[in-house]
Amino acid sequence: MIIRRVLFLGLLSLPVASAAHHAIAGNYDTKNVVEVEGEVTELLWRNPHVQVSMTVIGEDGNPQQWEMATTSLSNIRRWQIEPSFIEVGDTIRVAGNPAISTEHGLYISHVLTDDQREVLLAPNLDSRWSDQIIQAAESRRLGIGDPSAPELGIFRVWSHPDGTPTLIPRDIGRTAAGRANLTQAALQASDSFVWERDNPLRNCALKGMPLIMHAPYPAQFLRDGEDILWHQEEYDTIRRIHMARDASADGQPDSLYGYSIGRWEDERTLVVTTTNMNWGHLNGSGVPLSTSATAVERFMLSPQGDRLDYTMTVTDPVNLIKPMTFTRYWIYFPDGQVEAYDCVLEAED
Repeated sequence: MIIRRVLFLGLLSLPVASAAHHAIAGNYDTKNVVEVEGEVTELLWRNPHVQVSMTVIGEDGNPQQWEMATTSLSNIRRWQIEPSFIEVGDTIRVAGNPAISTEHGLYISHVLTDDQREVLLAPNLDSRWSDQIIQAAESRRLGIGDPSAPELGIFRVWSHPDGTPTLIPRDIGRTAAGRANLTQAALQASDSFVWERDNPLRNCALKGMPLIMHAPYPAQFLRDGEDILWHQEEYDTIRRIHMARDASADGQPDSLYGYSIGRWEDERTLVVTTTNMNWGHLNGSGVPLSTSATAVERFMLSPQGDRLDYTMTVTDPVNLIKPMTFTRYWIYFPDGQVEAYDCVLEAED
């Protein structure tokens, strides 16, 4: 069977949407929104992007085959939207950003279902057609954590609240402040980076440290003997944090996530120092990271256990003039789960 490769490189970038996970600027016209209506012929519920095929009758009366994408299956799950809102054979209306390189492509933000319900496929969107709305659960939209289980400490599932900034900005290499802190070598690398050619995440390629820590999907801390594991849904990531007093990165091989050593600063603060990182990227958009870099993370639990604040300070003598510190936080939902990510890319014609 011949399968078409369709690379969908980002979350919705409409002005009202949450921060993008992968950039789509090179693939979709984010300044324009179009609407089409037709019959659903194929659905692929998957990561990194749900895909929809639809037959649309053009103005000339001839059928057109549209190939469309929307947010990830992981996002739909965490927003608690049931995928059954759309099925093969349904006649639906969709709105979204048109593809740049193909005539009949779309990145979907809104769906009007067969029974006239409107599904909003990004947080904080306004409806276009109906007052019968399916959208992210209220707890997800408001981003309020649950304080009912402080006894769990950090060992629970943590969720990313919608609408919060990404951990490491994609545009570091293009802003005045960011560029002022880049070495000449880093500036040259950033200026020569071309997303369509150099994107390190294409073809479901794994994301390494430090960028893996800004994923918008659920994650959890687990105990593994003396060590601690950070299990993150994106790319089914597992980082090992070595907690032994004599743990040392000396002689350890470089790797995608590096070698992490943790210590408890107090009963609610875990400090993790990671070296030996060889992914080669700071932000995934042109700013490099050398194997001499160090990332120091602080996971700070609120007294009631509803929020986990986080800072990461990255030092890189090769690419950064001064260390850079990034922040984010997670919140606790009792029903949060880390599901299988299973990133899938179809084979090329």
